[in-house]
Amino acid sequence: MKTIQTITQKYIGKKSRGTQWGSRYAVLAIISPISLILIWYLTVEFGVANPIILPSPVVIWQAFWEIITNGYSGSGIIIHIAASLYRVVVAFLAATIIGVFIGLLRGVYRDVNAIFLVPAETIRPIPPLAFIPLFILWFGIGDVSKILLIFYYVVLIVMLSTEAGVRSVPEDKIRAAQSLGANPRQTLFFVIVPAALPSIMSGLRVSAAAAFSILVAAELLGGDLGLGFVIMDAASFFRMPDVFVGILLIGILGFTWDRGLNYALNRWVHWEGKN
Repeated sequence: MKTIQTITQKYIGKKSRGTQWGSRYAVLAIISPISLILIWYLTVEFGVANPIILPSPVVIWQAFWEIITNGYSGSGIIIHIAASLYRVVVAFLAATIIGVFIGLLRGVYRDVNAIFLVPAETIRPIPPLAFIPLFILWFGIGDVSKILLIFYYVVLIVMLSTEAGVRSVPEDKIRAAQSLGANPRQTLFFVIVPAALPSIMSGLRVSAAAAFSILVAAELLGGDLGLGFVIMDAASFFRMPDVFVGILLIGILGFTWDRGLNYALNRWVHWEGKN
């Protein structure tokens, strides 16, 4: 009886501590951005920063609602958001499929790794901005060049994280599966892929952030739609509040995307860190 009471008390105490930590986590997550905005506001209000270069959060909020209500450069802000999301989503999905496929092959087969080693490691240090003139010449200034620029930046991250995940699978797990009669295909899909999935999903989170970070550069290729266009066009006319609105919208989209991937990571890879 005492044993049952002890276990119950420990369970309740552990659950209570978990609830307290969850509440504290939520409070800290809310307080930190509010504190940063308050510091920003006070910095501008007391003249520490030039309001022309660094507008007040109040001014940015007014510009935000102005753009939400009236759009930007003759197009509704939803159109600009949709144009940017289309480019990011297409590039991200293509990079995920190709990057995971090649990463799995590189991690499993040494010959495939040898084939991709020199090309991948040669182009990996090259910044995407270096390809802008070439992409304009090869593909024009339409969506194809923008999508390919984002794809180039993202696919290497996905491929390398997948390869690293495969190589981190313990040999004893593979040998145990083989000793139980698993063929190479079963070993790949039921042992290697599940064990590498945490690394793959983490790589997808990093690559998603990278996709949004390169979005503005991709939309430098031309056109009159997209959040990158909003930022660059507003900057060319020194409309700094509108610049910050574009940055804020990209941040919101990126944050939402990351939270979705994090939810999928916790839901689909629930065994991470467990033996």
